[in-house]
Amino acid sequence: MSVYNDSKYINAQTITSYANTNEAFLEGKVCGIVLEFPGLGGGSCFGGSVERGTYDSPETRAFAKNGIVVAYMFPGPWSWGSKAAIRMADAVVDAIIEKYELPADAPVVVSGGSMGGMGSLNCARYSRHNIVAVAAACPCVDVLDRFNCNPDFPRTYISAVAGYDMPLEDALKTISPIEFAADMPHVPYFIASDAEDDLFPEEQCDHYVDVLRGYGYDVTYHRQPGIGHGGFIPEVWREMQKFMTDAILKNK
Repeated sequence: MSVYNDSKYINAQTITSYANTNEAFLEGKVCGIVLEFPGLGGGSCFGGSVERGTYDSPETRAFAKNGIVVAYMFPGPWSWGSKAAIRMADAVVDAIIEKYELPADAPVVVSGGSMGGMGSLNCARYSRHNIVAVAAACPCVDVLDRFNCNPDFPRTYISAVAGYDMPLEDALKTISPIEFAADMPHVPYFIASDAEDDLFPEEQCDHYVDVLRGYGYDVTYHRQPGIGHGGFIPEVWREMQKFMTDAILKNK
């Protein structure tokens, strides 16, 4: 993907037009960034919202206490980790780096659930920034297989890639994590699946994790019995928050 200077539109003064952040609660020097991608329609199983405002939760306050900016991205409700979503995310990271005078290689953790989990995996693959870890919950990992699993999905997948100058199936493969598993960055991954997930079956996540591990990636994987799509066992939720915090602090 070509790199352009988009700072006229996305910059230190305009961040809140493109993401909700926890900046109001920051303590001390900023040392890293957590990007969170939304689920389909803009919702979040992590607590984020596309309604503009401060990203305020116990978890985002804890990140702020450690000098970590959390940005809940606004890439559009049907983004599915598309080129547009990654371009916006990279520009928001640029803006945060500018605002807090961080080094160009400031550590970035990418995260999200469902469509946002897929967005985090795609951002890890395509971002030009220093991605140091990925936290993905109940992610879509095989777009072609799950294309018709919900009557709303076909139009949203096609919307995400309709502007690509290639056949639609080829375009869909560029956003489908299973298609580029061999090309992911060698960073730690935290992936959680839901045993009662009616959209993205746990078995599909099992296979994706096996593929990643087969390529030598470091994957922490939690299967969550009795949990439906977007849910968490409390211990897994806490471990994921610690995983993201530790990844930033280790690389600051």
